[in-house]
Amino acid sequence: MLRAIRLVLGAAAVMFGGAVLAQPKDAPQAEGYFPLKKNTTWTYKVGDNEVKVVVVKSDKVGTEDHFQVDTKVGTESKMSEVYVIKADGVYRTKVKEDKLDPPVKVLALPIKKDATWEVNSKVGTQTIKGTMKVVNDKEKIKTPAGDFETVYVEGKDMDVAGAKTTVRLWFAKDRGIVKEEFVLQSNEVVKLELSKYEEGK
Repeated sequence: MLRAIRLVLGAAAVMFGGAVLAQPKDAPQAEGYFPLKKNTTWTYKVGDNEVKVVVVKSDKVGTEDHFQVDTKVGTESKMSEVYVIKADGVYRTKVKEDKLDPPVKVLALPIKKDATWEVNSKVGTQTIKGTMKVVNDKEKIKTPAGDFETVYVEGKDMDVAGAKTTVRLWFAKDRGIVKEEFVLQSNEVVKLELSKYEEGK
């Protein structure tokens, strides 16, 4: 299972990073799907292991707020990412010190069932290409943290760093991402499910 965690973090380093996206509750364009406060922590169950995602800080760059989100396995930080919320969606702009060119839209706003958008980006020498779609805007799921009505987004058979990868994300209001699935080229499925949510102060 530790190998599976390494695989999913590797794929996510180009795509989503296993990160929970976030935005202040009073931001109208977020539609409530990105509750962000500094030190907010999401704990995900991955088999018998845990992955924690922590909101580290936000910086003002021009007129935009850039949010840094770190993914940790145990006490070790495995990934640092930056997100920006725009009127038309949530964008991932940076992984560690590498910028995504252009930024990758993770969720289109406003929320609308069957909405689709193209991804064609590069980070370093790695590319990510494919189509994302809001499959269902009212999908009910169960996780160790409870039952949620979610917005289900899928990127089917995407080209992630040269490997075919299907990415599935479930967003819940006031919780962010409550479940993720990565179907790797080997047909191995890696699943992350929310087991605990702690809102920052």
